[in-house]
Amino acid sequence: MVASYKSYKDYLGDLIGGSLMLKESQIVAELLLKKPTQEEWLEAIVNRNVLQKRSDASAKRNASTIKKRLEGMSDEYMEKIAFGSSELSTQLMFAATLINSTLLADFMRNVVLDAKRMFRESLDAGDWESFWNDRSRLFPEFADMTKSSVYKISQVAFKTLADAGYIETTRSKRLQNVFLLPEVKNLLSAIERDDIITAMELH
Repeated sequence: MVASYKSYKDYLGDLIGGSLMLKESQIVAELLLKKPTQEEWLEAIVNRNVLQKRSDASAKRNASTIKKRLEGMSDEYMEKIAFGSSELSTQLMFAATLINSTLLADFMRNVVLDAKRMFRESLDAGDWESFWNDRSRLFPEFADMTKSSVYKISQVAFKTLADAGYIETTRSKRLQNVFLLPEVKNLLSAIERDDIITAMELH
């Protein structure tokens, strides 16, 4: 069924494409501000290898993932990612990733928030597993995915949380406090994504 296939794909987003990739995201945001043609895009990503990847395929894949996450964002939003402080860029890129992947936003709003409310010190792999099983009831297609794909998605999810500062490392998964910058709240409110603010504030 095409409709359900599309909906589960939309819900998952391009999470499997990689974690936050902050340095690369700053480079791609700066490139997108120049409104490149397809030829100029490939020239930068492949020929000039601005992301400094070992292979053309890796460079194109990472650039494509970041581009999908930044699609529809204003020039102001991308300027802050490209030229803002590390903290500002990180929070805005994490917000863009949550907008792209409702699955990860729901994990933040449900599982991570609950863990903090229960004063748990850390998350564990079982948190993702039970969340994934729960989502599989909404989207049966998730249950049909290969074990390796499901594992990769969970790894990327935890790496993204670590990159954004919500957990100490992917190994310990120790929860940390993140304080949302006013600029980030303002930019998200401007695009009517208060739901993403809720997913990031966790209190």
